[in-house]
Amino acid sequence: MSKRAFSTLVLAATVVLAACGSSSGSERGAESADVEGNVVAVGAAPLPGDATGSLGDAVQIAAEAPGEASAAACTVDRQTLELAADAYELLNRATATSQQDLLDAQMILEPSPWFSVDADGSVVPAPGGPCS
Repeated sequence: MSKRAFSTLVLAATVVLAACGSSSGSERGAESADVEGNVVAVGAAPLPGDATGSLGDAVQIAAEAPGEASAAACTVDRQTLELAADAYELLNRATATSQQDLLDAQMILEPSPWFSVDADGSVVPAPGGPCS
């Protein structure tokens, strides 16, 4: 096994294990909730006067959140497709030439509307998409 293939396999295993998380109910941190189709963090927030910021700071952070969330979604989507394409190549000794190849091999659950996979296996932003 080549060094690159081994590194990719170790990375894939690390991502899968990190995504598993903990099933313990004793951890109490920020949790997520779905509000009008958007995932938001829910948890303890500092109160005004805690010397951690003002209401104006909170409003500014909330106003910037959608743009940062969109950028984060693009990054995660690209990394997911790149990891799936690398795993596909390792397992099949061939390059995925489309998202359909990755779907058929069950490397992804649904196609990304923001990216596509070129004939050479490269993940590129979809034309006119938000990640271009």
